[in-house]
Amino acid sequence: MTTRVLRTLCATAVAFTATAVLTGTAQVRRQPPERDMVPTDVSLKVAGEPYSAKGQGSCTHAAQASIYDVRSEMWTVRHEEGDRSIQVTLWKPADGSPTMFTLASSGKKSLTISTVRGGQVSGSGTVTLAPSAKGGTLTIDAKTKTGDAVTGTIKCDAFTPAIAEGGN
Repeated sequence: MTTRVLRTLCATAVAFTATAVLTGTAQVRRQPPERDMVPTDVSLKVAGEPYSAKGQGSCTHAAQASIYDVRSEMWTVRHEEGDRSIQVTLWKPADGSPTMFTLASSGKKSLTISTVRGGQVSGSGTVTLAPSAKGGTLTIDAKTKTGDAVTGTIKCDAFTPAIAEGGN
């Protein structure tokens, strides 16, 4: 993945690495807070390969977020299992302009797609959200710039509050 895509994904998700703070001559390590895990149901085709899983995942929502100075509502879904993972972030701009998303998948084939204006657009498609009780279902129909398709759904039983992060 490019540095810019990684930076974008990191800005939308909970940090996974510990930070080290030096105080005097002693080193103090702080661990990031545990992500709230919720039941998820992943039913995707990623570059022709099935990605199906039921289990725990991270599903978050922020009523007020921003990317490239575009105020938006944001939903992020992340599922990891063994050597594969999928992360999708959906942005709904407050100004009514079209939704944007980032998607990153690793496994047999790793790929990224981003339709975020202001960033490096790579690929195309749509991600829509159908809310249901405390959760909802993301429906994905997207392609990388080289034509690899990602289609299907990810269902989250609930969306937990996103943790705000600073960035450049």
